[in-house]
Amino acid sequence: MPHFEPASSAPLRHDAWSVGNAHCLSRYQILAEAEADVLCRLLNLFAMQYLIPQQVGVLQQDGMLMVNVEVGGLTWHRAQIIGEKMRNLVSVCSVELEPMGDFHVVTEAVSLAAS
Repeated sequence: MPHFEPASSAPLRHDAWSVGNAHCLSRYQILAEAEADVLCRLLNLFAMQYLIPQQVGVLQQDGMLMVNVEVGGLTWHRAQIIGEKMRNLVSVCSVELEPMGDFHVVTEAVSLAAS
């Protein structure tokens, strides 16, 4: 039987637009239409940044998906950009983004839903 080594975590990705910002843990709360490809599209936004969410939760109710994603290793600025990209997906109705844990940049929770 082969011996498996634990995978080492990838180094934190440098954020060229926000050099001074610390990395943080962010929580996304997404409301989207219940379509087969929505989860893949949402999670792909993290995969393209070489990020693996620490926690993903999904609840389907009344033709809608309520998705909660917690991901670390990105700056608050990059977290907001990913949130905007989520909001631009056709099936996504709203995105709420909030920082979690302790880091050195002062931020507020951000609602990325259309008004």
